Amino acid sequence: MKSAQDCTRTIQLVGLALAAFGIGLACPARAQQDVDQRFQIPPPAPRATAPDPQMANVKKSMDLRDVKVPGVRPARIPVNPTDAIAIVNGQEISRQQLADECVAREGKKILEALINRTLIEQALRRQKLEITGAEIDEEIDNVAQRFGLDREKWLLTLDRERNISPAQYAREIIFPALALRKLCSGKVQVTPQDLQDAFEAQYGEKLRCRMILVNTQIKAMGIWEELQKNPGGFVKMAETQSMDNGSKAMGGLLTEPITRHAYPKNVSDSAFQQLVDGDPNDRDPSHKPKDGDITGPIQVGETGWVILRREELVPANKTISLKDERVRKQTYELIYQVKLKEAMEKVFQDLVKSAAFENRLTGQIKEANEEKLSGYAVDRDVKLMGNRDNGTGSSPSPRSGAVPGGGSSVKLPTPAALPAAVQAQQFRPLKPGGNPPQ
Repeated sequence: MKSAQDCTRTIQLVGLALAAFGIGLACPARAQQDVDQRFQIPPPAPRATAPDPQMANVKKSMDLRDVKVPGVRPARIPVNPTDAIAIVNGQEISRQQLADECVAREGKKILEALINRTLIEQALRRQKLEITGAEIDEEIDNVAQRFGLDREKWLLTLDRERNISPAQYAREIIFPALALRKLCSGKVQVTPQDLQDAFEAQYGEKLRCRMILVNTQIKAMGIWEELQKNPGGFVKMAETQSMDNGSKAMGGLLTEPITRHAYPKNVSDSAFQQLVDGDPNDRDPSHKPKDGDITGPIQVGETGWVILRREELVPANKTISLKDERVRKQTYELIYQVKLKEAMEKVFQDLVKSAAFENRLTGQIKEANEEKLSGYAVDRDVKLMGNRDNGTGSSPSPRSGAVPGGGSSVKLPTPAALPAAVQAQQFRPLKPGGNPPQ
């Protein structure tokens, strides 16, 4: 699950793997973690470009040596552990010394990426599928074109700004993305309701809001009760109480409006129900939601609660219709790519769940489908492969029905001033792990 700080953004797009599928910023739903993060892409850092010796060992089905990338040239690199890989004033530094240093510094990250890629390669073999060098080559060209760059400029940009070599990009980003896409073949369906939701997210009404984010239910209820006594104190409360550094300096004002069906969906649904739609059975126009209205506390993520205040309702764009074939086609492609990414995430999670492996570098041992075993429990201080980090250094337990912090589901008091339709529903913790329901 995402941390509280991450959950304040209803629209987030990061990662080069997403760019490979052309997903735009106005997508109505978001998967919780990007594919490039899953495969351990390092943060930007200046470094010198060097050839990748591992490319010589890549199997034929994904022969990246045929991929036309700049800056990758054959070089004679010592292969025996005792061979000198550098000589300093006559003193040799062996390949084994270099390997030991690399394992100590970056071993965990690289080994996780190797385990992940091995799981995908095994899945491809089981289904008699393969990713060829030509397919990788073509996809790199397609991504570069979407960014308005030629191939060489795109790869050089990655190398300089993201510290990702061309070979690393092909192997660790493009290959797994293409592989997961193939493994999802036939698993993505776009329904008429999906189309309508995506269209509303793009062109429908939008809410400009202020937000207060806190990390406990008790804090959220206390702030909400104070705001009932003094609604005008929202800005000051946001500046002093909100945990979101991005908005608190502006009195909680969100830089982007909230759209219908945006992720996290429970937040956007609650915001529009309380601040725009109101009670459908209440015909009194004086009860219609208006600017300045405040929501009840809404749980977002595992350890986050938000209270929103309506600043402005941006009207829908009435000049665009889903009946327009061009608009319909664009909307279909948008939601298809979003659902494809969600399916890819689900396929990879299933691969991890069904896998058995032992990571001897970290001491992690995982049995196949271990969550189904009697007495299964996860040490919350140990991150298993495939579990999401909640931002606190521990991972949520995947046990069915588990609630963050342990114990059973807690029924929370509903603010009395909410519409009847909302009062009829309990605020419930989000399910740990997995994507939000669509």
